[in-house]
Amino acid sequence: MSENRTLVVEGVTQCFGGLTALSDVNISIRKGEVLGCIGPNGAGKTTLFNVITGIYAPTQGKVFLDGEDITGKKPHVIADKGISRTFQNIRLFKKLTTEDNILIGMHTRTNTNLFDAIFHTGRKRREDARNQKRVSEILEILNLSEHRYDIADSLPYGMQRKLEIARALATEPKLLLLDEPAAGMNEQETEELVDIIRKLQQMQYTILLIEHDMKFVMNVCDRIVVLDYGSQIAEGLPDEIKCNPRVIEAYLGKEV
Repeated sequence: MSENRTLVVEGVTQCFGGLTALSDVNISIRKGEVLGCIGPNGAGKTTLFNVITGIYAPTQGKVFLDGEDITGKKPHVIADKGISRTFQNIRLFKKLTTEDNILIGMHTRTNTNLFDAIFHTGRKRREDARNQKRVSEILEILNLSEHRYDIADSLPYGMQRKLEIARALATEPKLLLLDEPAAGMNEQETEELVDIIRKLQQMQYTILLIEHDMKFVMNVCDRIVVLDYGSQIAEGLPDEIKCNPRVIEAYLGKEV
């Protein structure tokens, strides 16, 4: 297995009773790459995310992160090892501030304990200072600095989407999974999100994203994998994918 592969999904099949949601899916992502996963509704995209993040243990196959087999491990273990995700439906702590939502994302990387918190030890003060600095950095990346103390529920929809990404970044992920990050965004918000993802790539973040907005996908992804009815029907560069007959057929159907 190549050392520069952040994620390898090897022969993954996921069955639910008589339904096969994924069938022998094989993907790999290089460090610093943005890989898109597309396909019609019901193609198995979110199921793939759920297998990678430990919500489902695959019926067959393996998942490797930096060469380590993480197949079937609990979601909190996988998050601790360096995979973070956003969700298709926004899942923020809506009555907390932007800052607090990001700080909650840092809990997997904290080293202080209850004693430190009660007595406000030097270690706790130093960690708090580091966390505040990191929050500032993340807010800057996502263009949310002026909303640091706003209640999450008061933010416009597009900013709530960005806050979910900010909270995922707070876990210091090796791999960032974005589930339809542009869903519901207007054109200006989507263009800003393109810039943000390009900025993250320049910072050497590795990203796997699901998205239905094809213009967005073609603009940000280095490579694209296509699923249809749980099967992997294509993989390649954006220009190759948009001209692929099997992909066109999956989206538009074929003439009878």
